Amino acid sequence: MEIELKDWAEWKIQCARKLCGEETQIRLGSFAQSRFGIQLRRQVSITNLNNNDVLRQLPSSDNAWHQFESYAALKQTREGKRYKDWIFARVQGGNGVPLDIIQSGASLIMRSVVRAYLRAEFSPRITVSMDQPIGDSELTMADLLPGKIDPVDSVVENEYNILAERHAATLLEELSCRERIGLLAKFNGISLDNAEVLALAGCGKSTLSQVVRDMLGKIRDDIKREYDDDGHDAVTAFTVLVVKYLEKELNKWKSLEKNLPHCFYKTRQGY
Repeated sequence: MEIELKDWAEWKIQCARKLCGEETQIRLGSFAQSRFGIQLRRQVSITNLNNNDVLRQLPSSDNAWHQFESYAALKQTREGKRYKDWIFARVQGGNGVPLDIIQSGASLIMRSVVRAYLRAEFSPRITVSMDQPIGDSELTMADLLPGKIDPVDSVVENEYNILAERHAATLLEELSCRERIGLLAKFNGISLDNAEVLALAGCGKSTLSQVVRDMLGKIRDDIKREYDDDGHDAVTAFTVLVVKYLEKELNKWKSLEKNLPHCFYKTRQGY
C-alpha cells in the first residue's frame, strides 16, 4: 500500500504511530523500512560492513519507524524546532506537492537516523568509497550551475554539506588525469583552448570540452538517480554543492602539484 497524505496528517494529529489506524500504521511502517533500507545502502561505506551485510541489518517496519519517530520527536533543528514539526512546516513555504515535500523531509531525517545507527553499532571504515554508478549526459557548466540556488533550509544544507564533501573526495580519486586538467581549467576560468592545458591533457580542444561536459553530466545524473526521492530543489542544491566541493578538492590538489603549467598558478584560488 502506498503511503498517503492523510497518513502523515493522522500521525501529526495522533502524535504517535501506535495511536493511528491499522492501515495507517502499516503504510507508515512500510515507508520507514523502505527509507531505512535506502539509507543503509547509501551509507554502508562509512562502516566496516560490506554490501552483503546490508540486508541483514534492515530492521522490521516497527523498529524502523520507532527509530525515525523517536529522532523526529526528540531532536531539534538549530532553530530549536522539533524535526517532527519541521517536516510539516516545510509544506507552508515549499513549492510542490505536499506529500512529496513531507516525504523528502522525512527521508532527510531518516538519513540522520541511519547514520547515527551505523556509527553507534559498527566500526568506521578508514577509507570511504561511495562506489556509485556513472551516468552520462550532455551538460555545460552553465547548465549545471544556474544563477543562484539555495538549499531548501538549514537542515537540508547541513546534511548535504556532509554528503557533498564525501562525494567530492571520492570523485577526485576516480578522475583521470585528463578529467582533472579539464575541470581544473574550467573551475579556474582558463580557456580550454589554452595551449599549455591541451598539451598536458594530451588532446585537442573539442575532446577536452567533451570530457568536461561528460564529467559534469555524470555528476548530475548520478546524484539525480541516487537522491531523486529527496525532491527536485534539494537534488539541484546538492548537485551544486558537490561541484563546489570538487572545485575545492581540485584546487587543493593543484597546490600540491609542482609540475602544472604556469597558467594554473596565476588564477584565482577557489578555496
